[in-house]
Amino acid sequence: MKILREGDRGYALARERGRVEVVYEYRTIKLEKSNATVTNVLVGVDAETGEILTLPAQSTPRLRAARCAKYG
Repeated sequence: MKILREGDRGYALARERGRVEVVYEYRTIKLEKSNATVTNVLVGVDAETGEILTLPAQSTPRLRAARCAKYG
């Protein structure tokens, strides 16, 4: 697994636009199903629009912990 850091760049697929450049940065996100809010999660953000397009594998444990805390 490649460890990504804030400011790293890569590519992801955007709906209707295809492959676009992403910049990795920390954001606060809200999980749709559990309505849990998770702060300081590293995500891949579209360099042009700011839309979150990808979550690196290293962010999964934080999201899982937030979901488990919400549901116990």
